[in-house]
Amino acid sequence: MNEPVPTNNPSRPAPPSPWILVVDDEPSMRMLIEVVLNSQGWAVVATDGAEDALNILKARALPPAVVICDVLMPGLDGLELVRRMCARIPDLNVIFISGRLSDVSWWPTDLREHRFLAKPFEKAQLIEAVRGALSDAGAGA
Repeated sequence: MNEPVPTNNPSRPAPPSPWILVVDDEPSMRMLIEVVLNSQGWAVVATDGAEDALNILKARALPPAVVICDVLMPGLDGLELVRRMCARIPDLNVIFISGRLSDVSWWPTDLREHRFLAKPFEKAQLIEAVRGALSDAGAGA
């Protein structure tokens, strides 16, 4: 008699799951975003600045499905960080956030395709923006 073949192979690792990178220099905002996204079951890696974010990207095999990035940060700002990320990861899905900017009328043309949330934003607005970005990335929501 033939033994049934198991459908899951324990020696084969599971494919990496989509993750979200959060870059914000404000610890309370970073923590709030991480808590909200984790509550939805999304894997989150959070950091306080551009250099650390670039190092995280180098260290990870799978690029983030979504990047949530503060626009105004000390050192390398969010706009330049996203430009550098997009140069390495075409079609990167980004949600810019800012407490000092309320609209994107002045936005550089090369970054206008990305989503924007003005701080303070509601939990539901953040979740909706991430779901939309994940859908665009084909990562599921």
